[in-house]
Amino acid sequence: MTQNLPETSPKLFGQFLPKEKKPFMAMVEVTNRCNMACPICYSDASPNIKDKPIAEVTRALKQLLELTETPIPLQISGGEPTLRDDLPQIIAIAKQMGYRNIEVISNGIRIASEPGYLDTLKQEGLTAVYLQFDGLQPETTLAIRGQDMTAVRHKAVEVIGTSELCCTLAVVVTKGVNDHEIGDIINFAIKNITVVRAINFQSATRLTGRFNIEEQYEGYNLNDLLALIEQQTSIGADTFISEHLGHNSCNAMSPVFLVDNALEPLFKHVNKDGALHFLGKDSREKILSTFGGKRHFFGRHLLSKEAWKLIAQAAPIFGNNPYNVLKSKHILIFAKAFMEKTALDPERIANCCYAITSEKGIFSFCAYNNLYRFNDERDNENIKKDDIS
Repeated sequence: MTQNLPETSPKLFGQFLPKEKKPFMAMVEVTNRCNMACPICYSDASPNIKDKPIAEVTRALKQLLELTETPIPLQISGGEPTLRDDLPQIIAIAKQMGYRNIEVISNGIRIASEPGYLDTLKQEGLTAVYLQFDGLQPETTLAIRGQDMTAVRHKAVEVIGTSELCCTLAVVVTKGVNDHEIGDIINFAIKNITVVRAINFQSATRLTGRFNIEEQYEGYNLNDLLALIEQQTSIGADTFISEHLGHNSCNAMSPVFLVDNALEPLFKHVNKDGALHFLGKDSREKILSTFGGKRHFFGRHLLSKEAWKLIAQAAPIFGNNPYNVLKSKHILIFAKAFMEKTALDPERIANCCYAITSEKGIFSFCAYNNLYRFNDERDNENIKKDDIS
């Protein structure tokens, strides 16, 4: 159903402002240059575009910090950010500003092919890689990325592990192309669980970049994505939680533990109301702590009665010994549904937790990519209802 934007507003639609709701994570784009030409690319990346000046990137990092007041998890994106030879310097600048969780979004080509490159990024402060990983079959990446990327992606995961970093597998779920591979991707992640900390199944979405896969295309809402995961795995849709992760039509997460080679979703055992009570009024701070890893999160938030009540509920996962949670292996399964221009929902935008920086400010990812990416001079005062109807 089409949603209408306000006809006039004193601010740009979808912009994060001080003293209002703050994002949990933000993307800073450092280039729109790329060494691929993916049929699906929301930023319309190209080999022939110049990088952003490092001063502009630094301003974006400062601007984000002024908004959030404390450093939040940061994704460095493009185009393909590893094409910048000064990427180590950019990471170092972010670390000096206080950013602790710094993740690079990458297609994995340079990571897989250049020995020692990822170690250099790690030395400057990189903590994780957000790796394109659309499937295990060559025909999948041929359709979505325009070339067979399977060997590159496997090698990249290997290199990430050798560098003692972790990664999130970013899966653009595209109807009729790779939506049958969800179970196989999760199995791959479990086999590499010491490296893969999370999988993000995100719906393929027509934004203002390019989308050249026409046949059978249809977007997925969040419930559709969760249904696909349930159909192909033992992870039930009802084991996902969406509260406190922005709007509940946008994001859902299921922490899944590996026990005797079986998958045990946490919220199969833990009462969700109890989990929400544990998150409480400082839910944002607790959720942000999860990005620091299990040890960081447990060290800050495990020593409370509310936390141990939840762990006791989940005791069957850990062989009825709650202390086994400290050494357990787990993976986070995310589902993400973006909005296309014809479905922009002001309520979802207002509750967005995922930001992107631009010269005009810091925006909801969906608002920016539908309304401003290629038209930054137009603000919300000039957006009429018929623009998105």
